[in-house]
Amino acid sequence: MKFKDALYLTLASIGTGLLLGIFSILKSPFNAIASLIAVVLAIYYFRKNERKGLRVGYVIFSILYYLLFIFMLSVYQFYQLSPASA
Repeated sequence: MKFKDALYLTLASIGTGLLLGIFSILKSPFNAIASLIAVVLAIYYFRKNERKGLRVGYVIFSILYYLLFIFMLSVYQFYQLSPASA
């Protein structure tokens, strides 16, 4: 794997993971836009890279970045709602 492939894999999977996280947070009309952008990004990535390893890595890293984004958002919301300790 070249550096360019690894960089593109990282950026595309971060983008898709964030869009999936936004999809799960937003309300009805806006989550459709986020999911549509994520699908377009995935189709573009799959057309550009035909190697099976890069495609599997894209799916795995997208899921991991989605879970990381949701976890960080949950921690942030927890600390915003918790009372301040004196």
